[in-house]
Amino acid sequence: MEQLAPAVEALRAGKLVVFPTETVYGIAVAATDAAAVDRLRELKSRPASPFSVHIADRSEVGRYVHRTPVRARTLMAKAWPGPLTVLLPTGGGFPDAELADPALYRRIAPHDVVGLRLPDDLATLRLLREVRLSVLGTSANLAGQTPAASAQEAADQLGQGVDLYLDAGPVRLAKASTVVEFEGEKLRVLRQGAYDQGSIERMCRRSVLFVCTGNTCRSPMAAALYKKMLAERLGCKVDELPALGQEVLSAGSFAFEGGPASPQAAEAVAQMGADLAGHRSRKLTGALIQAVDLIFCMSRQHRQEVLAAIPAAAGKTLLLEEAGDIADPIGQDASAYRETAQRIARSLDRLMKENVL
Repeated sequence: MEQLAPAVEALRAGKLVVFPTETVYGIAVAATDAAAVDRLRELKSRPASPFSVHIADRSEVGRYVHRTPVRARTLMAKAWPGPLTVLLPTGGGFPDAELADPALYRRIAPHDVVGLRLPDDLATLRLLREVRLSVLGTSANLAGQTPAASAQEAADQLGQGVDLYLDAGPVRLAKASTVVEFEGEKLRVLRQGAYDQGSIERMCRRSVLFVCTGNTCRSPMAAALYKKMLAERLGCKVDELPALGQEVLSAGSFAFEGGPASPQAAEAVAQMGADLAGHRSRKLTGALIQAVDLIFCMSRQHRQEVLAAIPAAAGKTLLLEEAGDIADPIGQDASAYRETAQRIARSLDRLMKENVL
């Protein structure tokens, strides 16, 4: 699009730019330019209300939020890019050193809450990537009027109040984004838009699958330890996880159905506060692979087996330990099981700290 380069330069120069999204047209401004933000506030008659930050990739969330709630990460993974604005507490400051300026922080998150939006529009995503600044956005309309569904509708309302119009034709949805606020793991739908309350609740549900060979030691230990650690993070009991939309499963690529966990595995995790008493082995199937959101394998061979069954699962199938395989302790003494459980726990802790799990 020939207008993209001028739009990038306009934002960098502190100009107001109308841009397309899948929902309605918006007005963008560089958050780093105080005068430009003030001008946008005057145009929109919003002297105090914050604007949302528009990002080009989910990885950018970590620039604004220290710890993203599990349910929020699940929702963003399923709904972005798309018609969803997520409000998250900042904890009083941004993690990214480039955003450390107090005045910039107050422009973006005056109430210690940041609104984040990842629009589903290729032109706008290119714009956001190329401008390399924090970009604030709001709907392209005057106060009390209908948000614009085309660049022409925006121009009819805003006229010379905006410096540049990035025209990508009519929007696809012509309906506002849904706004969801998180306080810890509790969510509240502030505005129902393209997604309704039921859709949001369904998308916040997440299933995690751990895979080994026989599903009697490594993957059951991983599932039991992760349930314990996740419940601690969410401030609930392990048996309350399903009510919060968190399903943790394990399976084996060559498992027999219905067998218990090995006594050594059960004892190893019991010493770490986890429980395998109710475990029953499950065979890995294509239907199970397709049904879950994330898969963690104990070895490269297990990952190959998952992808041989369902090649499309590559993007959600990871090794539990990035450095290599977690070996099967079968046939060894109790200390080998304890060491394996501790190794699994360290990997889980790392993945949780990295917001992967």
